[in-house]
This record gives sequence, C-alpha cells and structure tokens, in this order.
Amino acid sequence: MPKLYSNPWKVKSKGIRGKLQYFIRRQFYKWLLRRYCKGCKTVLDVACGPGQFMKTAQEMGFKAYGIDADERYKAKNVMIKDLWKVKGRYDVVFNSFILEHMQEQEKFIQKMAELSNNIVITISAYLSKEFYNVPDHTRPVTKIMVRWLFRRHGFRNLLSIHVPFYKAVVVVSKKMTKKDMDKESQLIRRGFW
Repeated sequence: MPKLYSNPWKVKSKGIRGKLQYFIRRQFYKWLLRRYCKGCKTVLDVACGPGQFMKTAQEMGFKAYGIDADERYKAKNVMIKDLWKVKGRYDVVFNSFILEHMQEQEKFIQKMAELSNNIVITISAYLSKEFYNVPDHTRPVTKIMVRWLFRRHGFRNLLSIHVPFYKAVVVVSKKMTKKDMDKESQLIRRGFW
C-alpha cells in the first residue's frame, strides 16, 4: 500500500471549520449506511486511518473492521497489514481517497470486489487544480470510470455523484446477482464492451 500524504476526509483540522467538516462527513456516512446498506451486518474500512467511517458504522450497529498499512492506526478491530494479503468477505467495503494513489486502479477495484459480499462505497479525488499537490497522486478518477470498472467486476451502480466541497466523486456499487445480469453487463464483464 503506498504511503498517503493527505486525505481531506480523514484529517481533522482544528477550529470550528474542522469540527464542521467532521460533523458533515459523519452525517454523510450515516446517510450512506442507512440508504444503501440495509440488511448488511459487516463493514470493512480499507485504509481506515483514524477510522471515522468505521466508528460511525459501529455506532449504527454494524460489525465494523478496518485495515491500514500504517502502524499508528493500530486499534481494536483494525488489521495492520498489506491490502493484497487480506482475505475474508464483508457485506460493505468502504474506501476513501485511495484509488487515485494506485498505479493499478483496476487491480484495486478487483480487490474491493473480492472482499465484498454486497456493497462497495468508493470516495475518490477527481482532477482539480490541487490534485497534483499531493506527491503520490498518480491518476485522477471520474465517476464514469469507477462505475465502469465496478460493472466490469460484477457490480451495478446505485449512486454516483460529485461532491465539489471535497473535490471528490462518490460511487456506491452493489454486487449483481444472476437475475440482475443483462446481456450488456455480461459483455462488459467479459471485456468485450
């Protein structure tokens, strides 16, 4: 996992602005969980950092786990290990501001798909004036690209929006069942689209 230099969703700044951002982010997480994760029991927060999403999910009654490569975030229910070595399945897999750091974005999406039984929530930075101010940003993402990559790995889109306040795209994808598979989805999954 590459070292991350900044993550506007996880870094709490001081003062009233930081508290307001923290509050808004927390309310947004609650909305995502209530709206798209009904019937789900387990949550994995990939590159969880201080674990705001994980904590919010726990408070809402989910069994929440985190994974991070940074020893500073060692805590209860947080695995300190390489993402590529993680095994297991979770109802919801969440990742925030990670995809744009990955050289192999499709491989990352494939790993999220392997870990998820049902829902994947991805929040990623899109191209803005500040995008390359973070030294390890490799490629900006678009909501269309993220949707297409998840569709290629057997998921369908539930939500894809731009969040200008954080210069981010949010994509919520659900694993398709056999009855959800149409001819177009099957072609995309096989790579003929």
